[in-house]
Amino acid sequence: MRKYFTVIFLVVLLFSGCSNIPSTEEIDKDISLLNEEISNAQATAQEYSRGLLAVLATVRLETLKTTKVMLEQKKNGYKRFIPLTYSIDGKRYSPPENKDNLLNDLNNDLESLQEDLTKAEKESAQYGGGLLGVFSLTQVATVKNSIAFLKQRSLLLKYDIPYYSLIPNTAGSGEPGFKPTPGKDIDKF
Repeated sequence: MRKYFTVIFLVVLLFSGCSNIPSTEEIDKDISLLNEEISNAQATAQEYSRGLLAVLATVRLETLKTTKVMLEQKKNGYKRFIPLTYSIDGKRYSPPENKDNLLNDLNNDLESLQEDLTKAEKESAQYGGGLLGVFSLTQVATVKNSIAFLKQRSLLLKYDIPYYSLIPNTAGSGEPGFKPTPGKDIDKF
């Protein structure tokens, strides 16, 4: 009798372990939001054929597409129980210990940039064209790019994907560090 209970217990344990597919609801929601932003960015990129505004629109579009591809890779790993690990300079990447604080800081910067975007769009709507119109549209595009970069960084940090920066990190702790992305001081750039 005890043998049967042991066998039943092991079978139940085996099947419960095999059927528990990790939820991808949250990552699906983030990918859906990225799809909307990609559609808007594509429309903006098609609006301009060349020049600075076209370049800024294309940079934003490619940033959003890259972010989406990275999240889809992570989602596929979740669904197929494939553990994704990342190595940087031959060392296994692990998220920073202060990940939650960094995410809060990034969200605060995103909120601030959203306010800046609203102001820039309101100012841009005042001009019908000309040099001031182009300058105001350039400011709007620059803020949108900053938002795209911050969202990328936030999503990658959220899902434990390393964020690669072209700016060398000077953190002396040996722990993966992140260079700050412009937020409140966007006007300095």
